Amino acid sequence: MSSYYVKSADFVACHNPSYIGRYDIVSEVREGGTFLLNCPWSREEMEKHLPAKVKRTIAQRHIRFFTIDALGIARELGLGGHFNMVLQAAFFHLMPVIPEEDAVRFIKAAAEKTYFAKGEDVVRRNLAAIDAGISSAREVPVPESWLTVEDEPLPERDVPEVVTGILEPLNA
Repeated sequence: MSSYYVKSADFVACHNPSYIGRYDIVSEVREGGTFLLNCPWSREEMEKHLPAKVKRTIAQRHIRFFTIDALGIARELGLGGHFNMVLQAAFFHLMPVIPEEDAVRFIKAAAEKTYFAKGEDVVRRNLAAIDAGISSAREVPVPESWLTVEDEPLPERDVPEVVTGILEPLNA
């Protein structure tokens, strides 16, 4: 049995902003592809939080870069941490897999069927989350400076070799 995995994706989303500094998320977005980052960061905070390698990859591959605060939207709508509908709708808005009107109709029908037993209020909140996902993804203009941004030097640490040689690779 052989394993297959995507090496050049048209669309990649990072649903947890803490992953952007931990994992190499954008490296497999194809040239001209789309990257969606779920985060609450302003433009200034984006500069601080995005690692240089991520910025360079986005700029060099001409990746369309979008952000959405799906967690904030879900909380505002009374859905707590349940932001899946927001991100699902954002995907269909950003990627023309099927006509957006059809996608919205299908997602809303599925939400009504899925959440019907939980009551009209839960259905209404999820339908609002779908609408918010369609309207809330914001494109981030990629500055030319990202093409050549340099990595910040790692701080020197005095840790035993077992940490750097075994524990950190295992955690990664």
